[in-house]
Amino acid sequence: MSGIDIHQLAAAYALDAVDERERAEFEAHYPTCPICRPEVAGFRETLSQVAASVAVPPPTSLKASVMAEIDTTRQLSPLLPDSVVNLATHGKRRQTTTRALTIAAALVLIATGAFIVGRRSSGDSDYTAAAAAVIGRPDTRITTLDGTGRGSGAGSVRVVWSPSAGRIVVMGDGLADPGQGKAYELWLLDDSGAHAVRLLDKAKDHQVRRVIPIKGSPTKWAITVEPEGGVDVPTGPIIYAGAV
Repeated sequence: MSGIDIHQLAAAYALDAVDERERAEFEAHYPTCPICRPEVAGFRETLSQVAASVAVPPPTSLKASVMAEIDTTRQLSPLLPDSVVNLATHGKRRQTTTRALTIAAALVLIATGAFIVGRRSSGDSDYTAAAAAVIGRPDTRITTLDGTGRGSGAGSVRVVWSPSAGRIVVMGDGLADPGQGKAYELWLLDDSGAHAVRLLDKAKDHQVRRVIPIKGSPTKWAITVEPEGGVDVPTGPIIYAGAV
C-alpha cells in the first residue's frame, strides 16, 4: 500500500475494490478511526440507497442470450501462461483506481443527497451539476474536516477543491443549528493566514450543499460559527478543520 494514505481507502473499501493486503490493513485501522469509520458507513448507506433506487428485474431473455454467447465464444486454453503484470506501473494504476473510486463515491453522494433527505427542488439540480463539474476534474482534492468537539462540531464536512476550476464543493451532513443570528463560515488557510470564503450557512435540515468560487492555494480549511453577516477575521472557536 506504498504511497497511499490509508484514509483514502474508505470509498474503495465500501465498494469492495481493495486487494487483500489493503483490506487487512484497512480493517485493522478503520474501526477505531473517527474519520474512516463514519465515512465507510456513509458510503455504504449511500450506495445501498442508489442500488435500491435503480434496481430492476433482469429481462426474461437474459439467460437465453448469455447461453447463446457461451456457445459461440472461444474459451482460452488452460495451457496459456498468465498475463504478465508490469510491477513498475501496477502501483500507479492502483493509486489511480483508488482515487477514481473515491471521486465516484463523492459523485454518488452529491447526486443522491437531495433525494435521501427529501429535497428535490430545482436548486438541488443546479448544485448537482455544478458540483459534478468540480469533482470530475483530474486535479480535485478531497478533504474531510474533523470536528474539534467544540461548539457545534457534530456531523461531518467534506471540502472538494479543484485548482483548475477555482471552485470548491462543500458537503456537510448532520450539522447542528449554529444558533440565532449565527451561521457557519468557511476559512481558507495558507501561509499568510486565514481568509474568509464567505460560506454563511444555517445548515438547513442539518445539511450544507454549496459550490463556491475561491482564489488562492489553501493548505487547510476551517469552519467557525460567526454572525450571519460574516466577519473578516475568525472570532469563534474552530468547529471543523482539515489539511488539504
